[in-house]
Amino acid sequence: MKRHHMRMTGTILLVLSMGASPLSIAQHGNEHEAEHGVVNFPISCNEEAQREFETGLAHLHHMMYEQARPHFEAAAEADPDCAMAHWGVAMTSFQPLWHPTPPEGLERGKAAAAKARELGAQTEREEAYIAAAEAFFTEPEPPMESRARDHEARVRAWMDAQREIHEAYPEDVDAAAFYALAEVCFAMTQFSPDEERDFTREERAGAILEAYFEDHPEHPGLFHYLIHAYDSPKLAERALEAARGYDQLAPNTPHALHMPSHIFVRLGYWEETADWNERSAAAALRQAEHDPHASAHYVHALDYMMYAYLQMGEEEKARETLRRVQEVEEMWPASFAAYNIAAPQARYYLEKRMWEEAAALESGKPDVLSWGDFPVAEAIFHYARGLGAARSGVLDQAEIERDQIMERVQTLRDADDAYWAYMTEALGKAVDAWILYERGETDEGLARMDEAADLEDSMDKHPTTPGEVFPVRELYAELLLKEERVEDAIEAFEASLERTPNRRNALDGIERARASLAAVGD
Repeated sequence: MKRHHMRMTGTILLVLSMGASPLSIAQHGNEHEAEHGVVNFPISCNEEAQREFETGLAHLHHMMYEQARPHFEAAAEADPDCAMAHWGVAMTSFQPLWHPTPPEGLERGKAAAAKARELGAQTEREEAYIAAAEAFFTEPEPPMESRARDHEARVRAWMDAQREIHEAYPEDVDAAAFYALAEVCFAMTQFSPDEERDFTREERAGAILEAYFEDHPEHPGLFHYLIHAYDSPKLAERALEAARGYDQLAPNTPHALHMPSHIFVRLGYWEETADWNERSAAAALRQAEHDPHASAHYVHALDYMMYAYLQMGEEEKARETLRRVQEVEEMWPASFAAYNIAAPQARYYLEKRMWEEAAALESGKPDVLSWGDFPVAEAIFHYARGLGAARSGVLDQAEIERDQIMERVQTLRDADDAYWAYMTEALGKAVDAWILYERGETDEGLARMDEAADLEDSMDKHPTTPGEVFPVRELYAELLLKEERVEDAIEAFEASLERTPNRRNALDGIERARASLAAVGD
């Protein structure tokens, strides 16, 4: 593992130290390579279809799915017999790391894979890629009882098929990249509050990707998927150099400009997080003028910006980011977009301890989505309102908001969405804990908050978010501090910092706690 890591890091450092521009990095390639990195994926299609295919593949590796699809469709138009063009359309029809595939995506992907099969692969390698896409779009047997379990089964089938391609074609960097991504995606279906998080799959994926950097130092999938593989406090340092080099491959791609901040937030690098997401947001706005799907990448960047500005104490920039979120006029209806609209609004008032304003936060605003379709995002509004009301002493409202959160928990349980059900349940328990505390039921409130913090801590953060809206472990520390259990409070704040390094509130809490100890000593 370490040997691969050092080789990868050295390659990236060499590219960066030479001051390479995207054009110089891809000087042997064509224009799409200069804009999006370098991909070289020969297919049995004519020259124009090959060119469109590789442009689409570069977008696909950046997870710019809606931007990739038109290029695969153009490849199919340029060469009606090009089976791999339809494979590309199928691959843009599911976003395995983000959420279960909606019915329209399953329908489109299944039809595209069937068309690829009908046209027929011209090589064994193409046959293997088409079979891997088919594996995802084939109905699981027996049928799964929920979308979440259906998604897990499909990702497992796709992962197994991608492993076979990687083993059959070990020199194929795209086969390696897709297999590594599939390992990370499957790991994301395995969250459980009853088991300690196991990063075996992520480490396996990272080792696979690192082994290809020396020969393919400009491949977008290697950079992108390595960041996802190491997106955890335990592993983040391993992807730092890749994160800092990713923008050179795709200086105008919103998601490529955003992705490095997944590593930066894990390490508490707030200036980098803010700067890169400002660039991502600007790129998304430029694209949104002709592509409405880019709007989701815009608010994704805004949420990370809000998180960073609050940690930096940049009041004016945080307030401006709040305005930008609240003035969004249209939005692609993606689940991560809903989260990234609700979360920065809640973060702003909670992190700044503006409890009355948090209690008054209007749910489901701005009115750009059918909010009832997004129970996780709805729960965030109710979390801000409930915690704000409880800390303002308006306990009747706090109870209502708590109940609203728990209704969303039940919705998520009914959908068998275990990860978000548990994370949302932690929010409901946290509001309930503060209600109990305000009512004078001190021991019960502390116990409930500790329980909520344990639940939240048992689940790692999702790629959708830079971090929890307001970490429950910090709320527990605040209660301990109010009870003058200073040493316990410090321990709780420090535990929060292990999960979310360099958070302003936790650092301030430790300072306040130590000041109180010093005052007692005096």
